[in-house]
Amino acid sequence: MDLLQGASMDQFNHLRSYAQELLKSNPRSTCVIRCSPSTEGPVFERIYVCLEACKYGFAMYCRPLIGLDACFLKGDFGGQLMAAVGRDGNNRIFPIAYAVVEAETKDAWDWFIKLLLEDLEAINKRAYAFISDQQKGLVPAIQAVSDHVEQRLCAKHLYGNWKKKNPGLEFKEVMWSAARATTVPQWERAMARMKNMKQSAWKEMIDIPAHYWSQSHFKKYSKCDLQVNNMCEAFNRAILEYRDKPIITLLEGIKHYLTKRLTMQKELTSSYNGDICPKIQVSLEKNKKIAQHWTPTWHGDDDMAIYGVTNGRDTYVVNLKKETCSCRRWDLTGIPCSHSITCMWQIKKKPEDYVSQYYRKINFNNSYSHIIYPTSGPQLWPLDEESTMNPPAMRRAIGRPKNMRNKSNDEPKNPHVLPRKFATVTCHKCGATGHNKRSCKGKRAAERAIPKGGNSKGGQGKKSKTNQVEIGNSSQAPPSTQPSQE
Repeated sequence: MDLLQGASMDQFNHLRSYAQELLKSNPRSTCVIRCSPSTEGPVFERIYVCLEACKYGFAMYCRPLIGLDACFLKGDFGGQLMAAVGRDGNNRIFPIAYAVVEAETKDAWDWFIKLLLEDLEAINKRAYAFISDQQKGLVPAIQAVSDHVEQRLCAKHLYGNWKKKNPGLEFKEVMWSAARATTVPQWERAMARMKNMKQSAWKEMIDIPAHYWSQSHFKKYSKCDLQVNNMCEAFNRAILEYRDKPIITLLEGIKHYLTKRLTMQKELTSSYNGDICPKIQVSLEKNKKIAQHWTPTWHGDDDMAIYGVTNGRDTYVVNLKKETCSCRRWDLTGIPCSHSITCMWQIKKKPEDYVSQYYRKINFNNSYSHIIYPTSGPQLWPLDEESTMNPPAMRRAIGRPKNMRNKSNDEPKNPHVLPRKFATVTCHKCGATGHNKRSCKGKRAAERAIPKGGNSKGGQGKKSKTNQVEIGNSSQAPPSTQPSQE
């Protein structure tokens, strides 16, 4: 243990040299180390890393929605790993930046978000939106950035807390119908239904501003209707094998994962011939099938852009010039909805021409065009002339570190893994449930099926002893109250 812990502590002495080598091999990247003073010298507190390939690919070619999350580190010194993750043009995760901090506090989140926005706005200054869980200190940290920044809370985590007091399938349905409503009237009807079901349940959800969790109040500029923070969950799962490693091994492992991911995504579209990314094309084809049930009506404008679309029951207004629909699906995602597609068909236009530029194949390839360059080993790192950096105080929790997080009951299960709870066992001997034939203490199923006064072979053969005793006692004396030997 002294040898292993000594290796973990020794890596903090070389952390500055590693940061210099990282910046040398990947110019225009960002690596910031923060230490706290002590009588024995500087003590490591935080490190922030944002590689050039990640921040340029996201800031220039990806939608401005960022997922924020933190997870526990399982090494000797504990701490938290903060991550900022976006989405590429094919709706897959795009890691942007990560940091190792001492704890998840408001000060740590302020520090991380400030460095992240400085990196992104230096490349492309635009409005960014954030989605997160209700992490400690994260909500006020995002609010402190700007009043105009859109902030979303993961609807799945909100429902997980809400269902503890309001369980049941009906409550789940009404909550998600309010969260997935794309227009304000739909949201109001769902909330009215919730209020009629249970006043306290409605009060708990109405106290949370709707722009945090309902699509009906989301802003349009991000072109993403995401409601769950599964981007960060996927990233935390991908780097699980590195989270119990020493500090430099952890950072180098994450960089290795990002390198492999960027290379893999480049190869993904090398043999794909479409102009729209594959997953987006699938969504567009689904909307095309639904569009066959709608009928457009042109309202006589010179641009042939304003249409009323109906299916005999519902009616929506589409403006092809402004690329909007009153259902707000097209506005939120940048993918034409079924109502707008039927209008495009009437004027002989292809729906693919109206898909947002974020989903184009050329944009996807550009987002992965930058390279994460390899770094040399410790034998070639520059010497650090500053004072030695001391490791932080050990924060490791009592007990064996968990490798997997605890999943809630409503999470989808892996079909290839056997569940802990199996179906009720049926005994092949007696036919009862709850035990098997090895622990069975009852009669056999064939013996229990023999009717009184007969046998199991159609009345032929020797009668059972039990039946003979019952017939003899029926005419001579009442049956005995003593239990039979059988």
